[in-house]
Amino acid sequence: MEKKVTLSLKTSEKDIPIFLAEELSKITEYINLCKYSDLVIFTDEGIYNLYKEFIESFKTPYVYIFKNGEESKSIESYLSAIDYLLENNIDRKALLVAIGGGVVGDVSGFIASTYKRGIRLINIPTTLLAMVDSSIGGKTGINFKLYKNQIGTFYQPEMIIICREFLKTLPRLELISGIGEVIKYGYTLNKEILQLVFDGSKSLDEIFQNEVLMHELILKSVKCKVSVVEKDEKESFLREVLNFGHTVGHAFESYYNFYYPHGIFVVFGMIAEMILSHLLFGFDFSYVNKLFEIIVKRNFLSLPKDFDINDIISIMKYDKKNIKDKIRMVLLTDVEKYQLGIEVEEDVIKEGLSIFRRLTFS
Repeated sequence: MEKKVTLSLKTSEKDIPIFLAEELSKITEYINLCKYSDLVIFTDEGIYNLYKEFIESFKTPYVYIFKNGEESKSIESYLSAIDYLLENNIDRKALLVAIGGGVVGDVSGFIASTYKRGIRLINIPTTLLAMVDSSIGGKTGINFKLYKNQIGTFYQPEMIIICREFLKTLPRLELISGIGEVIKYGYTLNKEILQLVFDGSKSLDEIFQNEVLMHELILKSVKCKVSVVEKDEKESFLREVLNFGHTVGHAFESYYNFYYPHGIFVVFGMIAEMILSHLLFGFDFSYVNKLFEIIVKRNFLSLPKDFDINDIISIMKYDKKNIKDKIRMVLLTDVEKYQLGIEVEEDVIKEGLSIFRRLTFS
């Protein structure tokens, strides 16, 4: 077999190959590069129902199926999966394969990092968001109460296998969610991505149907993620750039009880944080209008109800980047020019969220 590695992520412990498989049948060949005692597949109900034949082709009796959605990123779900591994006497030489989106990847990674002090993991992302972001970099985690990813680890997989064939069955909202994370890289690290997405002659649907363009967007986004993680694997400081849009976005996500897929809340978060960037650094407001028009308005996205600004700020105070009670964000001075760890006063946040509210509910 030709071992074509499109990219590799060089970490402090190992080099992690990132394979771009042209079709599902190639995935098994890549997995077989690893030796293992048992193969355990973690997936969710949606993926299992869509790809049951593919999953059963691994010929392993160990298939653990999570419920769909964020409820699987809970302590109860984590403990249930650990109990499954123990009941089946899965040992430390086993290989855990996570087949799914961000939820499956996050909780499976946390399980792999903690079960018997760590067993090997392979990530096979099935959503656009997971392909360009959450499957790469070693972040694992589960939610606690209303707060995102409050419990977790850094734990690197043995390999990452990206196959665009999964995107053919991905719901449109999930594709838009993934584009949200792709756009994040455009504003912070590679403006060529913005040019590809914001080409006025193309709708999002035309982008999704263009295999060459989608391949290019995925590849550029993966390269952005790899370049940052290699410089700052454990998020000492630089890796915070990947959280652009997430401080406000996570707060909206919790406030609205995960009404939309994660990346759509990141879009709303980027709009809000670009407004704050405008207030504090004079960031060009036309970028706010463009993101709102092309992603939100043209695709008929809207928040399900108005929000209480004080409630949003209260949730933001639990963001992982914060130090004491100071809300810290990644803000922009221009495209590809960012400021990390900016402490934003509550009165400025209130002003920014008031402008955001007028824009989104007008």
